[in-house]
Amino acid sequence: MRKLFIFLSLFILLASSVWAFNGHRKGFVLGGGLGFGPVAKVTIDGVSGSSLDKSGLATNILIGYAWDEQNMIVYLRDAIFYKETTIFNDDIFIVQGFNGFGYYHYFGPVGRSFYLTGGIGLQDWTSLDSKYESNDVGGGILLGGGYEFTRHFQIHGSLSFGRTTYAGVDFNHTQLLFTMSVVAF
Repeated sequence: MRKLFIFLSLFILLASSVWAFNGHRKGFVLGGGLGFGPVAKVTIDGVSGSSLDKSGLATNILIGYAWDEQNMIVYLRDAIFYKETTIFNDDIFIVQGFNGFGYYHYFGPVGRSFYLTGGIGLQDWTSLDSKYESNDVGGGILLGGGYEFTRHFQIHGSLSFGRTTYAGVDFNHTQLLFTMSVVAF
């Protein structure tokens, strides 16, 4: 997480020195949002009745490039944070979500536009408690969209699917989240 923060800080510093954030959705873009994730589902592949259904705090982050007012290619991070009680009665916090590359397409002018997004990347399921191991990442797909109701502010929703593995066991994941997002361009 610290490395990501340092990378983003340096990238923002460099990008802002070349006329970024001029109010046009063209060039460098950076955004993020907070909201609610009503669905964070995990099942063990091939085992019926093995479902874990949670909800929690949702976040999304994007950083990338828009080559015109309608099209952006970005790195996406959509995740849901939730608490789970282990078999040892320990409360641990889990982050479940999608990391990858995405494409955004806006259908209208800046500040009044519906948009769709899609992405391909990695699924993760990570414990924030260091005494518990996290699953190995696997492939993931994201589909989403939303509405930009004013310049830089939008309502975002996404549905993502993916797989992770732990000790040779495959886990299937589904996330649905909604956020209020800010996108600087």
